[in-house]
Amino acid sequence: MQTSPQSSPAPSKKTVSLAIAIILLIVGIAAGTAVGYFGRGALATTLCSSGNTITIGELLDLSKDLSSQGKRAEISSGYAIKDINAQLASAGCNLKFATQVDDYQLDNTLASSDLASLAAAGVQVVVGPLNSGAASTILTYANQNHIVLISPSSTSVALAIPGDYLFRTAPNDRWQGQADARMMTDRGAKDLIIVQRHDSYGDALANATGRYFFLDGGHNETTIQYTTPVTDWSTTLNQVQTEFNAALCPHTPCSPGTYLANQIAIDVIAFEEFGSMILKASSSSYPSFPWSTMPWFGTDGEAQDAVIVNATYGAPVAQVVLPSTVFGFVDNSKTLNLDQRYTADHGPDFCDIYCKSAYDDVWLAALATLQAGSNSGAAIKAVLPTVAANYFGVTGPTLLEASGDRVATTYEIWKVVTQSGAQTWVYAGSWEAATDSVTWTSPP
Repeated sequence: MQTSPQSSPAPSKKTVSLAIAIILLIVGIAAGTAVGYFGRGALATTLCSSGNTITIGELLDLSKDLSSQGKRAEISSGYAIKDINAQLASAGCNLKFATQVDDYQLDNTLASSDLASLAAAGVQVVVGPLNSGAASTILTYANQNHIVLISPSSTSVALAIPGDYLFRTAPNDRWQGQADARMMTDRGAKDLIIVQRHDSYGDALANATGRYFFLDGGHNETTIQYTTPVTDWSTTLNQVQTEFNAALCPHTPCSPGTYLANQIAIDVIAFEEFGSMILKASSSSYPSFPWSTMPWFGTDGEAQDAVIVNATYGAPVAQVVLPSTVFGFVDNSKTLNLDQRYTADHGPDFCDIYCKSAYDDVWLAALATLQAGSNSGAAIKAVLPTVAANYFGVTGPTLLEASGDRVATTYEIWKVVTQSGAQTWVYAGSWEAATDSVTWTSPP
């Protein structure tokens, strides 16, 4: 975080008490636990009255395959900063927060240079990056230079590392793999073809999904990997067609190792490049598209994405429905307030789950800084798990596992439908971690 000092008078007792009261209100902890939680209350008060402006860095993709998510996160982060500063002002604090947003364009090398630039400017907490590949690349630098990373959407199991400087307010993909497998077997899938990005995110989620699908009694036909950027989908789609034909039951009764068309699931672990993939698959080059009579299935890399349902890609996406999982929570008054603000300013676009998570991440960064009482990444890292355990935001409780990843409870399932001649995402159901079960409101 970057700090710009300004001269300011010493705080009065009234200012001190108001500052602590407002922080307690925001975090949502009981008065009886306040003394233990705010052990550094004097430091927090000193920071509160410093007149400084503290900059929270952001690594967002605003122009590549997670641009829909990144642009929404940038907007919600702006709301968070406005709300944080308003609360501080109402408490009598003259401290302010600001953000510096860098578009790392889903490029690991650019993410590394952007983080180094933020660190050189004095930034100590960064919201982002959005994807696990970039997080994996920059984590060593963050650890060595004590820069706290809070990602709203990185989920690779490979990054579930206790004690590092990466915190993630989405659950890691051991949970999503279980949810995806159950979603597909619930729809009658017995055989699975996985098509996946060949990166930290795709590899880990494909492994988790395949493992749970097997434990659920299914057969893993194959995993087809692709490396981005993709300029020609022919190789990948030819593999899908070959593998599907090999698995398809030629006649009934089916011979061992073959399955009916409504028993073969195609699960695509992708980002916005899914749009160009499905457009190619639906072309005259593949007259058997969509192959399976089941829906194609997706993940949090696709769920609620605006680009995937645009005028170019929407129709073939709706043809395969693409039920996709993304971590969920129960809406509360804060959620509804953010939804209303976002829709009023940016409708018909909406604030998706990671947009909401980014809003909470900025709050966590600010509150942890206040609790630490200093512009120190090491001090902020030390208190952040406790802050997260006591915070209740637009995404509800943000309790973290020992790995620094969010505790999973629910995954929402969204699908693509056509309404009034255009394609859109609609809520279809949910998977509950406690019971490993799916409840549908609108089955695909």
